[in-house]
Amino acid sequence: MTPGGFTDLRLNGTSNEVQEGFWPSFTDIMTVVVMIFLISMVVLLLRNMELVNQLRATMEAERIAAELARATDEEKDSLSSALHRAEERVQQMRLEIMRLQEKGLRSENLIAQQLRAISGLTNERDDLAQQAAQLALLRQRLEADVEQRRAQIDSAMKALDEKQIQLNVAQRSISTLEQTTEQLRSRLAENQAQTERLQRTVSEQRESLEQARLNEQEVERRYLVLASDFDNLKVKYDKLVRPARSSTGRHLIEVKYWKADGKYRMSWREGGEGSFQEIRRSRLEKILQRLSNEKKNGLYVKVIFPEESGLSYSEAWKFTSELHGRYDYYFKDEENEKKKP
Repeated sequence: MTPGGFTDLRLNGTSNEVQEGFWPSFTDIMTVVVMIFLISMVVLLLRNMELVNQLRATMEAERIAAELARATDEEKDSLSSALHRAEERVQQMRLEIMRLQEKGLRSENLIAQQLRAISGLTNERDDLAQQAAQLALLRQRLEADVEQRRAQIDSAMKALDEKQIQLNVAQRSISTLEQTTEQLRSRLAENQAQTERLQRTVSEQRESLEQARLNEQEVERRYLVLASDFDNLKVKYDKLVRPARSSTGRHLIEVKYWKADGKYRMSWREGGEGSFQEIRRSRLEKILQRLSNEKKNGLYVKVIFPEESGLSYSEAWKFTSELHGRYDYYFKDEENEKKKP
């Protein structure tokens, strides 16, 4: 029972507080509608019983009137008038019955409409109850989700604290690295200054080396000039002291010497006849050594430098001196005299 004296017809009367706050007004409305429907039904049934009783009374009256009409002819006229009145009354009663029937039909239609409304409200109540149950489940799920999110937030906060600690460590490391970088920059600046000093020193040394090379070239040029002067003086001396160098009575060997594509080339012929044949120096020296041993009068070695030979003076002088000193009779005798004590 509710505090107002009505029976509590609500479903799930002991459910959670959300449903208890939602259903009271709806249940009260439904209770009033049902009571109205029941009262209407009672009234309609009472009216129908009254009409049935009246109809029965009228039919009984008609039966009695007919019997009286058949029983006596004397009372026919009076009964006829009574019957007429009775028929009029019956007609009125029939009209009343029809009116009551129409009224009952309207009541039935109204009751049917009310029943349909009650059915709709009942379905709506069931839908609302289902929605309330779904909302309760949703609330439980949301509460569970909220708890889970809180746990995730707590975990995230812990992770954030750890990240903050790592960030602080990283910032300290960055500060240390910045200090180290600043020190390295200072060292780099010192090294760059030292490098610049070394570069200036190297540049000065290069200039000195270039000057030394120029001096060396000048010395070599002077040496070649002196060597040429010495050769001229030696020739003049030989002309004054020794007989002139001559191929008469000597075995003539002619050697061409030049330089092509960075390589030394040579060719030779024997006796002043025939064409020159290209030969390697090792092979040429073996032949000259053999001929020098075979020819008792000695060899006259004539060195020929073609035009555009590609040789420098020192290269030409060196080759000529080596061949003459080893195999030419004139210079070979001179070397032997120098070796005598």
